[in-house]
Order: sequence, then structure tokens, then C-alpha cells
Amino acid sequence: MIDVITLTGGLPRDAELRFTPQGAAVANFTIAASDGRYDQDQNEWVSTRNLYLDVTIWNEQGDKENPTPWAEMAAKLKKGDQVAVTGKLITRSWETKEGEKRSKVEFKAYRYYTLPAAPQQQPNQAQQSWDNAAQNGQTAASGAWSQPAQAGQDQTPPF
Repeated sequence: MIDVITLTGGLPRDAELRFTPQGAAVANFTIAASDGRYDQDQNEWVSTRNLYLDVTIWNEQGDKENPTPWAEMAAKLKKGDQVAVTGKLITRSWETKEGEKRSKVEFKAYRYYTLPAAPQQQPNQAQQSWDNAAQNGQTAASGAWSQPAQAGQDQTPPF
């Protein structure tokens, strides 16, 4: 069995912070990830499957005098944030008021890391740069851009 795994994805909604009756802080959020593949017919990336996994993170209890407030920090996560979480999968079981037994797979996070957002270009900035270079007589006829693409490279996602 795998003890510790790391998942990456985005938040489809804001994280929530709550406290147990004993005062322990716990943050809950959902991480969403999708299987992407490059469709050569459409010449674009397409999403084939989506995974939504509920994540729970508690404050670190190891150092009683100076615990790391992971739950309070995670509660600041907002919809659209990209994160990596390290922890393990657990099964939570409970019984409904009607007496039905239920269970659910969740991710118990030990740590999380906010990932940098992808750089945003101004609309048409790349096209304008290309057009300006063409008007000035500059071409990509030298260096690596003048060589054909290397054989054997595929269109799989870089992640």
C-alpha cells in the first residue's frame, strides 16, 4: 500500500475552515484534475475525464508550542488556485439518520503547496510581435528555429 502520495490540480470552489468541539482547526477543499490529451484531428488539448477529490487538512500537532497552522493557511485557498497536496487516501464511513451505512474516499493532506499561476499574455501580443518582426524583415531562418522538428517527439501533455 502506498503511504504518501502527491496530487496536483485546481480548486473548483473556495476552501472552508471549521473547528471541532475541542477547538482543533480543519480545512476542507476539493481538488480537481483532468486527463488531458492532444487531439491531432482538432489540433488542441481535450479533456477526457475529470476527477474531483475532497481534501481535509488539519493543523500540525507535532510541536505543541508552535504548531504549523496548515488548516488556517489552507482556508485562504480560493477557487481557481492551483495546488499540490501531499498525504494519503483514506476511507471515511458513517451512518445516516435513516440508518444507511455510507463510505467515501477522501484525501488526508499533510502539506499543501500553492503552485504558480500560468503567465497570462495580453491578447494578440504574440501575433503582434510576429507581425512586427515580419514587417522589419526579420525571420526565423537561423538558429534552432530553422531546423525541422526532431523525430520521435509526441504530443503528450508535459505533466
